[in-house]
Amino acid sequence: MLNQPDGPDQLSTTNWRRNFWILWTAEVVAIVGFQVIQPFLPYYVQELGVEGLDQAVLWAGRMGTAAGLAMAVSSPIWGALADRLGRKPMVVRAMLGGGLTVIIMAYVTSVEQLLVARFLQGALAGTVTACITMVSTTTPRAHLGFALGMMTGAFMFGAAVGPIIGGPLIAEFGYRACFVVSGVLVLTAGVAVQLFVREQFQRAAVQEDEAGEGFVREALALLRNAPFRLVLVASTLIQFVFGFIMPVIPLFLQSLAGTDDIESLAGPIFGAWMLVGAISSVVIGRYSDRIGVRRTLQGGLVAAALFYLAEGFAPNVTVLATLLILGGLASGAIRPVTNTLIARIVPEQDRGKAFGVVSSASALGWALGPLAGGYLAAGLGFRAVFYITGMLLLSVAAWVWLSLGSLDENLADSSEQRVRTLLRRAFRRRRMP
Repeated sequence: MLNQPDGPDQLSTTNWRRNFWILWTAEVVAIVGFQVIQPFLPYYVQELGVEGLDQAVLWAGRMGTAAGLAMAVSSPIWGALADRLGRKPMVVRAMLGGGLTVIIMAYVTSVEQLLVARFLQGALAGTVTACITMVSTTTPRAHLGFALGMMTGAFMFGAAVGPIIGGPLIAEFGYRACFVVSGVLVLTAGVAVQLFVREQFQRAAVQEDEAGEGFVREALALLRNAPFRLVLVASTLIQFVFGFIMPVIPLFLQSLAGTDDIESLAGPIFGAWMLVGAISSVVIGRYSDRIGVRRTLQGGLVAAALFYLAEGFAPNVTVLATLLILGGLASGAIRPVTNTLIARIVPEQDRGKAFGVVSSASALGWALGPLAGGYLAAGLGFRAVFYITGMLLLSVAAWVWLSLGSLDENLADSSEQRVRTLLRRAFRRRRMP
């Protein structure tokens, strides 16, 4: 299945631009709200009574795993509802649900309660996938690369601003007040989308007696799409590796700093790291068609691997911070590519399901990653996890090189029939002994 011409919910040039910038702004506000507190959860668990960095990294891994598992289960459901009810309701649901769960975190009294709140957040939130799905179905094909790169940039820009604000605010007012402020920001973004975004959605005709079987049949049809399967596996592997290192970075920074009062120092570092990634996402998203999809993804993976390997040798906070910030260039290059691929190889009417399936598989990878990284960090030490992460990324880069094959040339062809034929032939050749 390949991308089709603009469908019934495609808006006029003026309206799609208006929708896009409202969604972009709302997503930035929502992600700022999430990231004011989320990078500091490994420190927050210590406020809730967890003692020692070894125990803190274990609980940080469990937090990531809880959210990832919940998202893996819920994403296909939300994706199917997006194709049946519209993409805008899913954006609103993600922002309102995410905002409420952040406020709940302000009132937990134990690390176990925080774990439950993170599970709820994983099940109800998912603003990035919801916004990307809507943008992919309301943006003209010629502007997809730019629009999806900008939406990825919105996530990373919000993720940059959030920690910069959050670190000093937490140091000044404490965690609980910041959780409430963060939740209100996310709720405000959801209300803005409900009031100001317009969607001309028409549900595809489905016979009532076949409605129950429709989703399963369509999901299986997606999985029969060979390029989609390749992108699905690549996304899952990438999220596993990034999830693997995420609970370790904040606590490795704390160990190098040698202090428990780390929020004010960590906030600007995390913010600069994400800001560089946001800029990279926008630039790479705009020029990935010229660079080539496979080359962009592979280059980003190799660069990220080298940076993580170097970070494992960091002797102090300054060196680690510098490597993290420069590494944002690589991570920013990776994120928009898979979204662009999905939008180009999946028909518009199926993109809600496609992004839901990819989000679910990616969330599963993310769920497994933090738990594995946390346990390895507790057993082998923080530095060992950086070395393993670098090697894993190099392995994924090699798999991308071998598996995606001539996908760049196929996607560049303007004739959809020729693209379909070339993709089928390329996949068959790879399966032949």
